Amino acid sequence: MTSLGIKIITHENWMSPDPLMKNLVILENDKISIMSAGDWAISILKPKLSETVPLEIHKLFEVARGSMLYGYFFYPLFTLASEQLFRVAEAAISEKCKQITADKIGKNTFKDKVGRLNKDKLFSDEEYTKWNSLRNLRNIASHPNEQKILPPGIALEFIFNISELINNLFTPMPDLTSTTDT
Repeated sequence: MTSLGIKIITHENWMSPDPLMKNLVILENDKISIMSAGDWAISILKPKLSETVPLEIHKLFEVARGSMLYGYFFYPLFTLASEQLFRVAEAAISEKCKQITADKIGKNTFKDKVGRLNKDKLFSDEEYTKWNSLRNLRNIASHPNEQKILPPGIALEFIFNISELINNLFTPMPDLTSTTDT
């Protein structure tokens, strides 16, 4: 650690866990131990996007997840990966708008797109609140005044929540137009 408050990467330490990771613990069988790189990988690899999510969104998500995984070795990557996840969420919203409308979404903002999908009742009130929160977090991350450093637990929460929101966004809607007479 230096006066910068982060690990300075050198040829000798670039593959060593970030010193801050010694503070990350896991509780198993009433025993507390330092979380290993393997434990961290298991946690990060749990959230997945469903097959109904477009390929381009999968690619963006995997880059964010891979960056978060390597946060074990360079702690600031948790923040960068989280910020990338906010952009993945925006890309997912944009893609969904393209899928449901023939008109150009062009220069509509993230806020406009979330509002449009809410108006079309594509998500619940709770999901609408979460999408707006993500939009606000994306805005904060895109216009920083200083370097922020998020802890791994917050980053992990983001990846789980964002993957769930994206999966729900691309879950096929039931066909309400067909009826069966009995």
